Amino acid sequence: MRKLKLVVLSLLVLLAAAGLSSAAFAQAVQVEPRIAVQDFALVGSGGETVRLSDFRGKVVILNFWASWCPPCRAEMPEFQELHEELQESKDAVLLLLNQIDGRRETAETGAKYLADNKLTMTNLLDFGTVGTQIFGVPGLPTTVVIDADGQLASYVVGATNKATVKAMVEAAK
Repeated sequence: MRKLKLVVLSLLVLLAAAGLSSAAFAQAVQVEPRIAVQDFALVGSGGETVRLSDFRGKVVILNFWASWCPPCRAEMPEFQELHEELQESKDAVLLLLNQIDGRRETAETGAKYLADNKLTMTNLLDFGTVGTQIFGVPGLPTTVVIDADGQLASYVVGATNKATVKAMVEAAK
């Protein structure tokens, strides 16, 4: 898992060192060779436990977010549309990983934001286990696509859109 974290962080440091603007971070990065993602279990905002391995055989989209994050909020309407399309097509599953720090972001603030905006995506409460320890997410939002074999296929650091994520899912198949 350290290897995954190092690969992602190394790429981000190289991009930052090259002086690229934050808009450049919205580009999807394909991971080659793909790296196995460690299984994890998180509790959903409804109290259910969800494991990455529950979705073995499916492409999984993880969106790391917080309700205080303007770019996170900006991409939510398109993510809701994508969620609804994926529920029908069964091509992949989209999981929100709410980054809980206990100060700026709590389980309550995340749940309230989703409810107030009628967003029905599965929201998992991540207290640093997945975002920090497994992926080393450098900032929010970050979106990760895991292929059906449980390997990291691609990621985007920064706000993205439905078209980009759909292309990432297609590339992960």
